[in-house]
Amino acid sequence: MTETLLRIDRLQRAAADWNHRFSLFRVPGRVNLIGEHTDYNNCPVLPMAVDRDILALAAPREDQTVMIRDANPVFGGLSFKLDYEITPFPTGSWGNYFKAGIQEMIDSWRDLPYDIEALRGFDMVIDSTIPPAAGMSSSSALVVLGAMAFLSSNGIEISDSGQRLLLADLCAQGERYTGTQGGGMDQAAILLAERGSALKIDFHPLRTQPVKLPEGYRIVIAHSTVEAPKTQQTMEAYNRRSVECRLAASLIGRFLERTYGIDGIGYIGDLTTEKTGLTPHQLAEAADQAVLPSPYRIPRLAESLGVSLREAEQMVGSMGKRDFIEPDDGYQVHRRLAHVLSEWSRVEQSAEALEQGDAQRFGEYMNASHASCRDLHEISCPELDELTEISREAGAVGSRLTGAGFGGCTVNLVENRRLASYFREVGERYYRCSKGLEQWDRHLFAVDPADGAALLEKDIP
Repeated sequence: MTETLLRIDRLQRAAADWNHRFSLFRVPGRVNLIGEHTDYNNCPVLPMAVDRDILALAAPREDQTVMIRDANPVFGGLSFKLDYEITPFPTGSWGNYFKAGIQEMIDSWRDLPYDIEALRGFDMVIDSTIPPAAGMSSSSALVVLGAMAFLSSNGIEISDSGQRLLLADLCAQGERYTGTQGGGMDQAAILLAERGSALKIDFHPLRTQPVKLPEGYRIVIAHSTVEAPKTQQTMEAYNRRSVECRLAASLIGRFLERTYGIDGIGYIGDLTTEKTGLTPHQLAEAADQAVLPSPYRIPRLAESLGVSLREAEQMVGSMGKRDFIEPDDGYQVHRRLAHVLSEWSRVEQSAEALEQGDAQRFGEYMNASHASCRDLHEISCPELDELTEISREAGAVGSRLTGAGFGGCTVNLVENRRLASYFREVGERYYRCSKGLEQWDRHLFAVDPADGAALLEKDIP
C-alpha cells in the first residue's frame, strides 16, 4: 500500500464515527527558493509547492458548525460556529488559520448567500506531512484548506485559473486575521503551482510564471530544529519589518512627490519605470536621498514626511495594525530597504539563471540572499547560520534560510551525485555533533516541485 493510501486509511479510521461521504483534499506546503520578505512589498518571489502536504477528508454539515480533528490524536481537535465575525482563538492556535480562510470567504466570495443561517459548516479530519513552524507554510496551507472546504461545503468548487487567482488573493488578505501583516506568496504558491516547476510570482496584479529547475540537482530541506512559533513576540518581529518597509516606501514616495510630482507610491514594489516614468538610476538615487542610513525615530519620520508627531504615530500604528510602539533601537528603515531592493534583483536574476540552467549562478544568489536576510533584514539565528555554512561545505551549491525566519528551515541546492555524501556530512556535523540527535530523517530531506491544492476525489465513504 502506498504512503498516500496509508494516510487516507488513517483519515478514514479517524473519521469512522462520522456518518458521512467525504471529499478528499490535498494542500501542499511550499518552500521559498529565493525572495524572502519581498512579497508584502509587492516585489517578486520564487517559491515552489512541495511533495509534503496536508490530506483532508471533509463533509458538509446541515448547521453552521465547523469541526476539525487531526488524525494524530496528539494534536487534538477544535470546533467553532460560522458567524459574520468569527471570534479568534487565543494567539498561536492552529485553528485561527482555518478561521482566517473561512472568514475571508464569508466577507468576500461573491456567490455565497449573505444570510449566515444559509451557510453550512463541515466536519474534517486532517493528516499533515508538512513540518510545523519550519517556514514551509503549514499555516497558510491551513488557510487555503479551510477556504476550499468551506466553499465546497456550500456548493462552490475551485477549478479554473481565474478562480484560483482570486482565491489566492483572498486567502492572502484573510491570513491577516491571525495578526501577521504578510504578503501573498504562500497562498499563491500553494494554489497556483505546477508539478515539476518552481513559480516566479509577481504582484499587483498577481501573476505567475513557471520556472524549470536545473537538471541534475535536487532541492533539500534542512530543519534547524529551532521552531519559529506563532507567538505574539514572533508576529511583532515579523510585523515590525513590514512597517519598516512601508515607511521606506512612504519616505521615497514623499521625496518623489516633492521632487518630480509623482504620487501613488505605497510599496517598495511601486518603484518601477512603468509606475513612475523614472529610469532605474533615477529611482536608485531617489531611494538614497530619501532614506537616511541611521535608524528613524518618530520626530525625524514626522519631519521627513511633513506630518505632525501624532500623525506619524498613527501612520506607523495603522501599518502594523496594532497600537503604536517604537522599537528601542528605532526603525531600521535603511537596512530593510537595502534588503528588499537587493533581494528583488536577486529574484529576477535567479529566474534568468534557472531558465538558462545555470545552477552555479543560482546558488550564488541563494548564498547572497542568506547574507542579506542575516545582516540587513535580521531574520536569521545562529543555528540557521551554522546550518547554511555546513551545507555549503558539504557540497550544496547554494544554501539559505527560507520562510519568515527566526528559526525554521534552510533550503539547499545539491547536485544529485553529491546527495549521499551531503546527507551524511550534514547529518553528522549538524544533527549528531551540534544537536545531539541520532536520527535526522524528519529534519533533513529532499523535496520535489508539486502541483497546487486540489479537490482530489468526492463521495468517499
